Amino acid sequence: MSLIYDFTFAELAIKFLESDNAEYIHAIAKTDATAHIMNHAARFSGWSGSPLELVTELLISIRKESLPNIVRNLAFAHEHVKNNAENIALQFLPKGTEFLGTMFFTCGYDIGVAYVENCSLNLAHPKFLADACELKYYAVHELHHVGFVTCKGGAMPSLAVSTRGEMAELIAYLTHLEGMGTFAPLALRERDGALNRDNDYVALQDNAQLDELVREYFDIYWHFKNNPDEILTDEDWQKLGLLSDGKRLWYIVGAHMARVIDECFGRERLLSLLSEPSVNFIMQIADERLPASR
Repeated sequence: MSLIYDFTFAELAIKFLESDNAEYIHAIAKTDATAHIMNHAARFSGWSGSPLELVTELLISIRKESLPNIVRNLAFAHEHVKNNAENIALQFLPKGTEFLGTMFFTCGYDIGVAYVENCSLNLAHPKFLADACELKYYAVHELHHVGFVTCKGGAMPSLAVSTRGEMAELIAYLTHLEGMGTFAPLALRERDGALNRDNDYVALQDNAQLDELVREYFDIYWHFKNNPDEILTDEDWQKLGLLSDGKRLWYIVGAHMARVIDECFGRERLLSLLSEPSVNFIMQIADERLPASR
């Protein structure tokens, strides 16, 4: 078996946006892509509505003037993402890794998400509406997530944590996941001259900024790691926000960790860490504090 590329959701969404015919919404609600999104939304966003409610909410948020660029993005995905992204993602996964699920092309949900063996890209996301080329980089990112979960035996993170020790484990997993996902397309971006199109990669080129982000990351990580029995507070959850959407520390610092391990310990060690507890990814180089000006 090999990775399946499923464009059904996006194709039906385009027909809906062209016609306003609600029959297309009902058809989308029955697709495998919607089941994938439902799984992700239920686990990470607490979604409890029906597939039809979710699809309706997603599609009514898309502005009609975006339609030409969504159509363009669909064509770009067919030509430049299908089959190409997996070849790059596999370079950053252990030998023998296989993609056994599906990459869905959707409209309206997040920018891209992975859930167990499947992943998806949102062709209507503002980043892709502005630049279709970003699809090929984010496709590598999401496919690597799929391979990552495979290496972890299907284990996925859970926000159902109550102690700082559990939070430290969650942070380690997501730093490893997002760091490797961000690192995987870095060489492709560099080859294409596309590093400056995404703020995560701008930060990875700025040693002064990177040093500050590394210090901030470890201040947060050790706060949780060194006090494992403490019950989580509201302030602790705010710190988690800095790692994700706030300053995107586990994307940027995680990718820097991956780059340092790749350069200092070799690609074989970087890939072997994927099947180990994610704390090993951080502890491999934590004592060095990862200065950018190493």
